[in-house]
Amino acid sequence: MEVAPQLRPRAGLEVVAGDVGEAVPSYAQAFQVVVNIEVKPVATVPRRTPGASEEADRLWLEHARTAAVIDDEGCFLVRGADRDWVRVRRTAHTALSAALVPGAGSMVIAMSPDGRRLCALTEEDDDYWIVVHHFEDPLM
Repeated sequence: MEVAPQLRPRAGLEVVAGDVGEAVPSYAQAFQVVVNIEVKPVATVPRRTPGASEEADRLWLEHARTAAVIDDEGCFLVRGADRDWVRVRRTAHTALSAALVPGAGSMVIAMSPDGRRLCALTEEDDDYWIVVHHFEDPLM
């Protein structure tokens, strides 16, 4: 199990053993939700302001917790190198903004372990966006 190359080691995530449930939407489905032209962020941070990446990480964590994307053990799913999702745990050094490639419109999508919710940190033009989505029904 390995996270996608852009997430290691910069994002400070610990890979955790465990299967990803079959009801979890694919990474492609989650990606389409986040890049949808109608998506509206729950929060934005201008990238040019001092401390922007730290503020984006703080807001991502706040919204990920509120949306129950992170479980009681600090775990969630991220894109894997060779598969759709890998289970990871937050550490004291977790900073998802460190995995974003400036100017590339990159993103990190975190999915709840049950596949019902996601919270993404994206780079959109001159801002960081935090996007939260709740899937209406689990996939069967």
